Amino acid sequence: MKFIYRILILFFVLGCNSKTETTPFGKNTDENHVELTKTQLKNADLNFGTIQQQAMNSVIKVNGKITLSPDAVASISMPLGGYIKSIKVMPGMQVSKGQVLAIIEDQSYVQLQQDYLNTKQQLNFTAKDYQRQKELNASQASSDKTYQLAESEFSKNKITLKALDEKLRLININPLSLTENTISKSVRIIAPISGMLTKVNVNLGKYVNATDVLFQIMDSKNMFAQLQVFDKDAGSLSIGQKLKVYTNAQPDVMYSTSIQYVNKSFDERENTVEVYAKIDNYTRKLIPGNYVNAIIELTNENAFAVNHDAVVTFEGENYVFIQESNTAFQMVKVQTGIISKDYTEIRNYEVLQNRKVVTKNAYTLLMVLKNKEE
Repeated sequence: MKFIYRILILFFVLGCNSKTETTPFGKNTDENHVELTKTQLKNADLNFGTIQQQAMNSVIKVNGKITLSPDAVASISMPLGGYIKSIKVMPGMQVSKGQVLAIIEDQSYVQLQQDYLNTKQQLNFTAKDYQRQKELNASQASSDKTYQLAESEFSKNKITLKALDEKLRLININPLSLTENTISKSVRIIAPISGMLTKVNVNLGKYVNATDVLFQIMDSKNMFAQLQVFDKDAGSLSIGQKLKVYTNAQPDVMYSTSIQYVNKSFDERENTVEVYAKIDNYTRKLIPGNYVNAIIELTNENAFAVNHDAVVTFEGENYVFIQESNTAFQMVKVQTGIISKDYTEIRNYEVLQNRKVVTKNAYTLLMVLKNKEE
């Protein structure tokens, strides 16, 4: 109905009093300027105003899903292969960081421990030999070559011991407590984080490789709402902005949060950007993968705005008409922001400052302008 009304206005403006006007269609000097006759101006019933600074509040509704931060999901494997000896957990269990999930065994673990202890013993010998050769060389009782060989052996053993130390820690063996009496063919697979055990991909006796994912743990304390916001609204977003998240299953249960991250990578297929908001007051009914809706509060205490009727849209862009003379008008491209009940924020407000803006029947001018172009 609004569009039909504007068409009727156009025909009325363009057709009226054609006998008394020599240029019933007005004239335009270029694609952004239009000039009306006096009769057209009278019949167009235009109103004028100026851009005003004011506080603006609005909301946008978006949707998305519940996800977890990357450090809240742990895929657990074993750096060295082996056979599963025992399993201590079941899917769905809550586990704590450091808790034993399974026991794995292999002869390679024995060999690694043996190499470490042998290298440690060898290091003690080479350390003493190096110190002795250093003292002898200082008194010129031994050659430089002998001293350098002792120094080289000592350094090589230190490097080897450090490398073996790190390998043992990878399979959850503490090198500091390892002795010839504690060598074992079995090692523990432990939980690196606390959370819910969501996957168990092993069974007794199964041989697993270093690349196999044996368990998965998810920590719901690091739960986020991953929201898709259309590009036209993305410019109104900022870190710390308040929003409320809810699911279709429980629309009355609101999760209050705020924007923490805005992914500036633009999805051209959906014309959206990603927004992340941490859910602190989550419940067990909210799980990763749930589809959610969100209401984002938009606020600008010092926005420059015009009333809605001043903004016209043509080919996906927004424009405002400013008055250049009594009967001449210029169409100016604007960047809109927050849209409240009665007003539209203009981000590039500088182009409208100290200018008269058409605030009523602006679409009449657009129709006249585009009709003349055709």
